[in-house]
Amino acid sequence: MILLILGGLSLGVAATMDTIFRFRMARKGHRIGLLKGGNFDYREYHKVRVRYGWSAWPVYLMWALYVLGIAFLIGSSFVHFGTHPMRSNQRST
Repeated sequence: MILLILGGLSLGVAATMDTIFRFRMARKGHRIGLLKGGNFDYREYHKVRVRYGWSAWPVYLMWALYVLGIAFLIGSSFVHFGTHPMRSNQRST
């Protein structure tokens, strides 16, 4: 259960950070960043961040949180579904 919660939290924090980066780009005049959906180009963000003095580590943290969140969700499904195997060829006594 804890892996499921950690996975959801890390994906939620990563999605929030992604939204913050998009709004940050929109405030600087790049309105197309809000309309692209999942097709946001982070190379463009890195070019703009150098100009405005933003650090690069939050973007790398966001990607790490996405990967960890997906790994936690996959791990929680293995823990949850792998502990109670169902065998249809056995009779209960």
